Amino acid sequence: MLQTINFRMAMNTWLLFFLIVIRAVNGIVPTSVKNFRAVLPGIIYRSATLDNLSVQDADFLLSGSAFGIDSRPVAAVIDLRNHDEILKGKTSRTDGSNYFYTSLDDRAMHIPILRDVDSFWDEAISRMDPLDRMKATLETAFNGGALDRAAARHLERGGLPLLYTIMMVASGRSLATALHACVEASTEGTVIFNCQKGKDRTGVLAMLIQNCLGEDEANIIEAYAMSGELLDEKQTANRSSDDSNNGTSIDWSYFRGSPANAMEETLNWIRQRYGSVEAYLDIIAFDSQKRSRLQQNCKDFFK
Repeated sequence: MLQTINFRMAMNTWLLFFLIVIRAVNGIVPTSVKNFRAVLPGIIYRSATLDNLSVQDADFLLSGSAFGIDSRPVAAVIDLRNHDEILKGKTSRTDGSNYFYTSLDDRAMHIPILRDVDSFWDEAISRMDPLDRMKATLETAFNGGALDRAAARHLERGGLPLLYTIMMVASGRSLATALHACVEASTEGTVIFNCQKGKDRTGVLAMLIQNCLGEDEANIIEAYAMSGELLDEKQTANRSSDDSNNGTSIDWSYFRGSPANAMEETLNWIRQRYGSVEAYLDIIAFDSQKRSRLQQNCKDFFK
C-alpha cells in the first residue's frame, strides 16, 4: 500500500513538473482573450479583441509570460479595427483591459485595414457581373441606393473569399503599413495584432506574414481554419440573399466561420491575379528587402 502511495505521489510530482515545463515553453494562455495564438511563437501573435482582459491576463501579456521561455514583453499591439469599432469596445472594457492599454502607452498602434470604405465598395462594384452592375446603375436614377444594395448582395453571395480579395485590393496600403509595423516592433519585443474576432482582417495579415516567413501553404490554411473552432463559430449555410435583405447594409451572418476553402480560394485568386503572394507583396510596397528584414528578426530571436 505504501509503495502504491509513493508511486502515485511520484507520478503526480512528475506530471506537475511536466505541466510547468509545458507552460513555460509555450506560455500561459490568456483565457480571457478569444482566438489568441502564435503566428510565430515568441515573436508574433494574433487574437480577437483585447477589450475583455482579466487583470491577470493583462499581466501575462505585458510581462511576456504568455509567450513562453525567453520571450520578450510586448513591443506593440496593433489594432486593425476601424475607429468606430474601437470606440464601441472602449465603452465596455474590463478593468484588466483598461490597465493593459494604459500600461502600453505608445506601444498601442491603430492601423485600420478597412480605413478606405469608398475604395472597398468601388472594388466590390467592379467585381459585379457587368449586366447586373448596369441594371443597378440605371435603377439608381429611379430608386436611390440601388447600386449600393446590389453590391451588398453581391458581396454576401461571394462570401469570405470575395471579402478577403476585395480587402487585399482596396486596403493594400494599410496591410503594408501593418506588415512594416510588425517588422519594426519585432526588433524590440513581441507583437500582437488583432481585429474584432481575429479571423478576417487578422487572418489575411497572418497569411501574409506566414508567407513572408516561408510557411507551407497547407499550414497557412490550417491556421486560418482554426478560428471558427476557437470562436465556436460555425459557417452559415449558403443562401440566396437576393430576397432576404433589401437594405444597403451587409448581413454579416454570411461571413461566419473560417472554412479552409475560403483561404484556399483566396490564395488561388492571388496566384491568378498577381502570379504569387510575393508579387502581391511587391505591389503593395512590402518588397523582398522588407520581407528579408522580417525573416532576419525572427532568425535573430532564435539564435
